[in-house]
Amino acid sequence: MAKAKILNSDGGNLYERANDMLVKVTADDTDGSYELCEERCPAGFASRPHMHTVNHETFYVLEGSATFLLGKKKHKGKTGDLIHIPPGVPHQMIAGDDGVRVLMVYSPGTTEAMFADMTALTPEERADFKTGAAVAAKHNTVWVENFSENQR
Repeated sequence: MAKAKILNSDGGNLYERANDMLVKVTADDTDGSYELCEERCPAGFASRPHMHTVNHETFYVLEGSATFLLGKKKHKGKTGDLIHIPPGVPHQMIAGDDGVRVLMVYSPGTTEAMFADMTALTPEERADFKTGAAVAAKHNTVWVENFSENQR
């Protein structure tokens, strides 16, 4: 049975890469229903274009700004905006000039394992599309090639 949990602002399971991902509420905390993460991205950070085959992903912008590419749509996200992405929608987040800090919900809660596996890769392995895509695929995530060309 899950238990109550209290964390300070820097609490959670930290996964450091080009961005910092803090998993604050884990799948174990919710019996797999969801995970709650805080992502801190420096200016110009761009996530790999991808889509989830099973998970819903919801972003709430806490501070800063980012451009969210959602299929063929583009949204300039600012503090207070909420962006919900159902399974099967290709997407990418690009941090604005001052970076961005977002709260993210993944449901069901299966994504932390991917953060752990990606963090375990060397920077060279993470940069290699085929290697990263294979790791992502183990976690119901598909890396999307030529995504920016599909935005036109």
